[in-house]
Amino acid sequence: MAVVDEIEALHHSDQRAVRTVDSLTAEQWARPSLLPGWTRAHVVAHLALNAEAFAGALTGLHSGNQVPIYPSEAQRDQDIETLATAARDVIRTRFFAATDHFRTVVGQLSARDWEGTVLRLPGGPVWPAAALPGARLREVEVHLADLDAGYSRLDWTPEFAEQLLDQVTRDHAYSPESDPFTVRATDLGRSWFVGAARPVISGTAADLGWWLLGRGQAEGLATHGDPMPRLGPWRRSPGGPRDPGAS
Repeated sequence: MAVVDEIEALHHSDQRAVRTVDSLTAEQWARPSLLPGWTRAHVVAHLALNAEAFAGALTGLHSGNQVPIYPSEAQRDQDIETLATAARDVIRTRFFAATDHFRTVVGQLSARDWEGTVLRLPGGPVWPAAALPGARLREVEVHLADLDAGYSRLDWTPEFAEQLLDQVTRDHAYSPESDPFTVRATDLGRSWFVGAARPVISGTAADLGWWLLGRGQAEGLATHGDPMPRLGPWRRSPGGPRDPGAS
């Protein structure tokens, strides 16, 4: 997707996410999400803080100041845990405001801004500014499914599922912790080479993307008699592409 298309797709994803979060009852809010150890409150807290962090980095770029997305991994994790313990209305309001703020910031950037770069952490890695709308789109779409609140990978558009596979297959190809393989999206008629011609893991783009993200138990996928390859953690490999994405 081009940046303008990602921004438009993100707008629709944001609307779905806001409606979903707004509909959660207090009881539903405290229930576990599909991410081990995280309640739905954790997921929404992460989405709020991620939007704030992305907006801060892009605002810094626009004003000529280098502002890392996160001060450190430890601080990022601690901020999520802290906000997740806040009252439901506090987290909801923070998420709604951060979502709107990120969209406002994106709308203020110039063509020159989009040619710049931002830092994920003070020491790097360096990310293209133009990668952040797509990264935020992945954050919202994937974590909205993680909420397990009526929206799932089966609701992803074919365009998003294909974009996600472009990203996650590239990441796993660079990971020393992932076995080599190929994936074939039966609904898209397209394959991705991830270091080896076999085994071929086939299924819908959404099912493949969900598995490559480390979610589920490879539901809906076929290996045609070969064993399932081992997957390392997504985006944890040193030396691979360091584009942003869902965490």
